[in-house]
Amino acid sequence: MIKKIIIKIKEHLKEVAKIKISPHSIAAGFAMGTFIAVLPTFGFGILIGLLVLIIFKKISKLSLLVSFAFWNPFVLLSLYPLSYTIGDFILGDLPVRMYNIPILNQVFVHSKIFLVGSFILALILSIISYILILILAYKYQKKQLEPLIKEVKKLEETLKI
Repeated sequence: MIKKIIIKIKEHLKEVAKIKISPHSIAAGFAMGTFIAVLPTFGFGILIGLLVLIIFKKISKLSLLVSFAFWNPFVLLSLYPLSYTIGDFILGDLPVRMYNIPILNQVFVHSKIFLVGSFILALILSIISYILILILAYKYQKKQLEPLIKEVKKLEETLKI
C-alpha cells in the first residue's frame, strides 16, 4: 500500500512536470507576438496575431497577447528611429528608382528604408525575446516543481524507516 502511494505521488509529479504550457510554447507565443507587434502593421497587428493563433495551435495564446501589451504604441514609437537607421544602413547606397512625381520618390525611398529596418529589428527582437522568455519560463516551472520534489523525498524517507 505504501509503495502504491509513492507510485501515485511520482505519477502526479510527472504530470505536474508536463505542465500544459511548455516553456517553448510560452516563448514562441511571445516571440511571434513581438515580431508582429514590432512590424509596422498599421492597426492590423491584432488581426494578424489572431490569425497566427488559429494557424499555430501549440503556441501560448496568453503570451502572444501579453507581447502586444508589452510592445504598446509608446514603446514602438521609440523604436521607429532605430528601424529607419537600420534600414538606411542596409539600403543607403542602393540606386533610387525615380518617378515623375517628386513626392512619390521620397515616400517610396523612405518607406522602403523604414520597412526593411523594421523587419530586421522585429527579427532581432523576436529572437532575443524568445531566448529570454524561454529561460524565465524554465526557471519559473523549475521553481514550482522543487517543493513537490522535496515533499516526495521526505515522504519516501519517512516511509522507508
